[in-house]
Amino acid sequence: MSTQYGRHDLRLLGVRPGTSSHRARDLQLTMTLEGDFAPAFVKGDNSCLLPTRSMANTASAFLHDHLDSGIEQLAAALAERLVEACPAASAARVGIVEYPWARVPQSHHTFTTNPSDRWTADATARRWQPTGVVSGISGLHRAVTTGSSFTGFLADEYTLTDQVNTQDRVLHLSGDMWWEYGTRREEEDYDQCRTEALRVFMDSVTDQQSSSSQHAAYLSASAVLDACPDISRIGVRVRAHYHVPLGLSPFGRGDSGSVHLGTDSSYSAGEITIDRTS
Repeated sequence: MSTQYGRHDLRLLGVRPGTSSHRARDLQLTMTLEGDFAPAFVKGDNSCLLPTRSMANTASAFLHDHLDSGIEQLAAALAERLVEACPAASAARVGIVEYPWARVPQSHHTFTTNPSDRWTADATARRWQPTGVVSGISGLHRAVTTGSSFTGFLADEYTLTDQVNTQDRVLHLSGDMWWEYGTRREEEDYDQCRTEALRVFMDSVTDQQSSSSQHAAYLSASAVLDACPDISRIGVRVRAHYHVPLGLSPFGRGDSGSVHLGTDSSYSAGEITIDRTS
């Protein structure tokens, strides 16, 4: 029998006041304990359960103590504490999503936020084993107005070639990126790796030709892996949002530009994972 339980979607805002400026951390945490909790599930014996309220209190206390640390450090420390505090647990998983708040320049306590920008960290602590950490960025967006094509594809009796064949198109990609490390990193390494991974991801297809959204995902993932030696494994998940060109010739328009209709009702998706050894 496999059992687990935990506290999900705990939203915490940590604030550190300062004479020159304030610090704010907006986090959403999910904490899960895995182990032998069958007595609680089957017999109603709760003696093996650490209350989820205790888990929430622990997260609040640890955020206070790690307010200036990266979310990877916080996730690892919290996971290790939870598996230690619950003898019936064989593993503790902590996932953190940070919604970055950026202080307005020259301001003491005024911040701006970007709803689509999210940093992620997941830590798994098992007894007598090193704690594993995975970092990531969600809500990524990148668009090109040329340099993307889609030709030479498989066609069956339901494929209308004219609908999809294109030598050049506008392509908007959104998605997520995550990566694993070869070994446990120092705190500053996490921040440096995230900054470099984001920069390389955004620059990876600058003025390059991609033959599909899948090809663009590979170019991005491989570029980040090449640029960041601390990363041992990387995954990129993309969603392709297409823009259909509108015919403006009946209106005497189109020679000096183009207008495209966004098709947001559906999108194509792809995912690639690359190991450094592959």
